Amino acid sequence: MRLPRNVIVVVCLMMLGARPAAADGKQVAYAIVIGNNEPPRAGTSETLRPLRYADDDAVRYHQLFSRIAETHLLVVLDTQTQRRYPGLAAHAQPPTVDNLHRVVEDLRAKMTRDRQRGDRPVLYFVFSGHGARDDRGHAFLALLDGALTQTTLYEDVLARMPTTFTHLIVDACHAGGVVGVRGGGFFAREADATSTPTISAEVEPILQATPLARYPQIGVILATTLGQEAHEWSTIESGVFTHELLSGLQGAADVNGDLVVEYTEIQAFVAAANRDIKDPRAIPQVIARPPASNQNAPLLTLSGIAGMRMIRGKAAALGHFYLELENGQRYLDAHLDEGASIVLAVPEATTVFLRTAAHEAVLPARGAVSLDKLTLRDRQIASRGSIEVAYQTALFSSGYGRAYYQGFVDSIGAVGVRFPERSSSALVRTDHRRIRKRIAIGTGVIGGVGAATALTTGFLAYQAHSDFTATTLQRPAHDAQVRYDRYLPIALTSGAVAIVAGAAAWWLWPRSTVQVVPRVEADGGGMYSLSLGARW
Repeated sequence: MRLPRNVIVVVCLMMLGARPAAADGKQVAYAIVIGNNEPPRAGTSETLRPLRYADDDAVRYHQLFSRIAETHLLVVLDTQTQRRYPGLAAHAQPPTVDNLHRVVEDLRAKMTRDRQRGDRPVLYFVFSGHGARDDRGHAFLALLDGALTQTTLYEDVLARMPTTFTHLIVDACHAGGVVGVRGGGFFAREADATSTPTISAEVEPILQATPLARYPQIGVILATTLGQEAHEWSTIESGVFTHELLSGLQGAADVNGDLVVEYTEIQAFVAAANRDIKDPRAIPQVIARPPASNQNAPLLTLSGIAGMRMIRGKAAALGHFYLELENGQRYLDAHLDEGASIVLAVPEATTVFLRTAAHEAVLPARGAVSLDKLTLRDRQIASRGSIEVAYQTALFSSGYGRAYYQGFVDSIGAVGVRFPERSSSALVRTDHRRIRKRIAIGTGVIGGVGAATALTTGFLAYQAHSDFTATTLQRPAHDAQVRYDRYLPIALTSGAVAIVAGAAAWWLWPRSTVQVVPRVEADGGGMYSLSLGARW
């Protein structure tokens, strides 16, 4: 049977109209950031002290996510934080149950419209504050006027929003019980506060028995502890886990240099940061579980952060270093191994200070920065005791790089990030550059010795010539002539050696070259793009 022509036209138009929605669909990000210093006021027999920096943690998450997402900040800022971030309090709401539900309903409506347009909504849900257990032993996160239980978190918050991916980040006592990873296996060892690698086989049975197993689009990063040992540090004015996580998200964890930070990179980066801490009270227990629907789902793409400039270069020679902003905020810590160049994202139009244990440098307020061109000067620092000493001396003391990351991922049985393949010619070229560099250093040393010898003997020859012309006595004139004849050839020969060796060292010294290479990238929705990148 033949269809009428107008029906065929309508069907064709519908098919053509449906295509762009799938092809042009873009990722749209939203964030809910909650910070609450206050302990729970009811529902628990635990006596918990107020926190100091949960509001500062929330501000730092807001600073990052507001550059990539529509961000809702639920926090009450203390006086010092309001002074450091003027005007921010006007954009914040108190972290109450009603305010949270209003934000959820607002975002649910927006995400529904995104889906109808063919876009892909992504949610970042962040909590920093107290966790506790009620009198029946059920875990909850403390809001200002009530409890955020596991049921409320999943059924009334996360399940109501039609996201492609949800990234759940929690830093609180008893966080595992709320998120749904409390149980035997991994967290049974938490009371010992030992930093033990955990393999997927240990974690997965716990996850499958919880609400998290019903939401394959949700990924989780959490730090938790039992008791009142809040992992806050006055030097960074932040929770330690929050600072480590944000340091990694802003580029330090990107071990394969693709400008995308994934879950396993964050997990390995945080593990490396805490590796050498000896005081068990100072070690946060951290678990990262990417969305089951895509275990390589990106947490953050550095190139998509607005209002940022990039610090590029090799940072291995710095050892443990940190960046501090002009308002005194400790922005980022890292200790990176030998390997590919790092890219760190820092705010535009802000002066940044780079500091190591012994040196510091001032980074300009605008434009990209090359680590290789920084001028470091001496600085003085003093350390204090107890847990302060543990953080001051051991935090970020282990290097983080490709070898550590691959060993860590293998130890936990996770799906790791991909590294660009290195061809045999590239390896030969690297070895050739090393050999040339060593030979250049050797010839440079020879040139330096030759130059020093030439200067010394040249001066002695000049002095002998002066003595010869200054005397009319035969014996002193003869002695001066002998010295002149002895030193002049040595000076000329040494000078020639110095010139040749210096030229050879300059010629042999390996130089960086820029090679433009094509790169194919997937946007997570089945679309691929071709771009050009520089390889050094």
